[in-house]
Formats: sequence, structure tokens, C-alpha cells
Amino acid sequence: MRAKDWVTEEIDLEGYPVRVITYRIGDSFVTEVESTSSGAVIARSAGKTQEAVQRETLETATRRLLRARRIDPGLTVGG
Repeated sequence: MRAKDWVTEEIDLEGYPVRVITYRIGDSFVTEVESTSSGAVIARSAGKTQEAVQRETLETATRRLLRARRIDPGLTVGG
């Protein structure tokens, strides 16, 4: 089977720039949230309805990003 109905959107999620990708394979929808800087997948979900899958994936990505440790670019090593 091939992925169809691709939708890609870039948004800001908890201060992080991310890409939200949604597509359909057969009767299932898949949504992925990935980092725009590294391309690393932060969260992925699949299910029968596009809205439910997107909501679940964004909730998971938000939880994970809230736990992420932020590094202040103004800090210097050896101070």
C-alpha cells in the first residue's frame, strides 16, 4: 500500500519548531510530529480517524517536549 493524502504543516509546540505530517494508508491515518532542526520523530500515532490521531499525537509530543531539558544559549562553559 502507498501513503495518500499527505498534509505537512510547521508549527510551534511548547517553544519548539516542529513539523506535523499526516497521511492515510489504506483505512488508517498516521500522524507524526518531528523536529524541524534534526528531523527526529517526537511522536507518532495511527488510527481510524484523522482528528483523533492528530489530537493524540500532539498531546504525546507536547508531554515529551515539556519534559525536554532546554539549554540556555547564553550560558558559557567554564564561566
